[in-house]
Amino acid sequence: MNTNTRGRPRIRGAAMWLLLLELRIPLITLIITYSISVLGLVLIPGVTPQGVVYHLAFLDAFYLVSYTATTIGFGEIPHPFTPSQKLWMLFVMYSTVIAWLYSIGSVFAVLSDPAFRRLRFYQRSVSRIHEIKHPYWIVCGYGGAGSQLIRFLDQSGVRCVMIDSDVTRADAARLSASSYELDILVGDVAEPQTLVDAGVQRALCRGVLALTDEDQVNLTVATNTRILAPRVPVYARSSTDANTRNLRSFDTEVVVDPFRVAGRSVTQLIRKPNAFALYHELVDPDLNQIEVVDVPTSGHWIICANGRMAETMVEAFVREQIPFCLVSSIAPVDQGDWLWIQGIGTEAQTLREAKIGEAVGIVAGTSDDGDNLSILLTAQSENPKLLTVARRNKPTSEPVFGQGHFNFVLREGRIIAQEMYARITTPLLHQFLGQLEIMPEALVGGIIEKLNLRLAGERPELAHFDLTLDSEQAPGVIPFLQTAMAPKLGDLLVDPGLDYPGMPLICLLLIRLNGDLVPFPGEGLVLAEGDRLLLWGAMGADRRLYFLVRREDLFESVLSARRLKST
Repeated sequence: MNTNTRGRPRIRGAAMWLLLLELRIPLITLIITYSISVLGLVLIPGVTPQGVVYHLAFLDAFYLVSYTATTIGFGEIPHPFTPSQKLWMLFVMYSTVIAWLYSIGSVFAVLSDPAFRRLRFYQRSVSRIHEIKHPYWIVCGYGGAGSQLIRFLDQSGVRCVMIDSDVTRADAARLSASSYELDILVGDVAEPQTLVDAGVQRALCRGVLALTDEDQVNLTVATNTRILAPRVPVYARSSTDANTRNLRSFDTEVVVDPFRVAGRSVTQLIRKPNAFALYHELVDPDLNQIEVVDVPTSGHWIICANGRMAETMVEAFVREQIPFCLVSSIAPVDQGDWLWIQGIGTEAQTLREAKIGEAVGIVAGTSDDGDNLSILLTAQSENPKLLTVARRNKPTSEPVFGQGHFNFVLREGRIIAQEMYARITTPLLHQFLGQLEIMPEALVGGIIEKLNLRLAGERPELAHFDLTLDSEQAPGVIPFLQTAMAPKLGDLLVDPGLDYPGMPLICLLLIRLNGDLVPFPGEGLVLAEGDRLLLWGAMGADRRLYFLVRREDLFESVLSARRLKST
């Protein structure tokens, strides 16, 4: 904490030092001009009307020069000036005015200097950050992932401090900050002092999100944070396996590889469409409906990609035993029992060699948005029934991809933002997502069907939240846990204001105090103190549930009514 208190004076001192450094010549010019002017008036003798010779005192001379230089001109002259004094006053008039014009111009030049303005903005940003009274997260990098995640977190009421070295992106963030609360720091995230200025050592800092486009920078941010603030968790982006292993070697909280997530998502779409639909509804704040894509279980896919994307897609398809053909300009290092065709995929002949007419789907995953669009348009002209997966690289291409009627669009920044958002806002969600990967597809379909029954045909906005059965979050439930009226899970999922019908909620995961996981528990499960529940359903149902579990009298009436009904 001591380092924090030293950070703010350092910044203020730097700004003041830069100002004085740039104005040193104008200040010296003013001092010399005033000194010579005052000294001349003191040394040049005057004569009174009575013929007595006199010399002005230093105070009188300085007073006369001051009102002359500022063009006020009080005229408080003790006696009429002699010709010598008048000639000197002419020098004083012109020299002081010129000196002041030069100095004022220099001041405006310094204040309008981009470097000084950036430093002043940095100073004000540091001051605001150190005055924050609520918990916050530090987001390093305002690219596709950073901007998306900040927007997601703002929707959940989570405050952020953004760091980016690019002035253009910082300006974009500043414009976005007009619609939500965001503190912006323009600086090098790889510098430890920048993290200190961003408040990484403050008790209110909840974590650091390293989301720059460079793995080495993200690694540096993670290591600096681990040393400067060991208690602060780090969520990092990584695009290589080596960097991922390096980050995890010193207990980085979360590491997200967008390429591996993309490979998992595409194979999940093919093999487990129910799990795919549920996963994306849970992690995407902008998606408020469950859309299950009907994907054929047989037939081959065409993967058009290079580099890291090709590598991770091939690994995912091989692991899930999905037949495919790789279209790539570079020969794969280790080719297994699958077909490789050299090319990009933009030419119809290349796609025909990959048997586009017999394929059930295609993945356009190159690093160029124009090539991806060309691949998909060509593929659709060859096989209109084809399932399409597109990779969008640049956020500026979103209007085209949004109108392209593709089955699934891989947005790298959004993938990272969704993964991290889910872990930050709902701690239990990532544990459920781990269970979701191994759940039978039929069970996931049952979860979706049960929620639809709870919704009774309505299509409200959906949301997820967690609840812990303790004295803080559920004081109205605690007194009944060790009694004959021990509540069951179904007793929580009722609406006390409507004669106790089921609320549009289901429980996705229950975690016991001892760490045992119960995925998709039945409503007859007896609850215990310390149970943590992940609930999912209509937006707004959380408020009604929290109202129920906080009122002991209300919850007792629910238990009595349900017990009476059961008998």
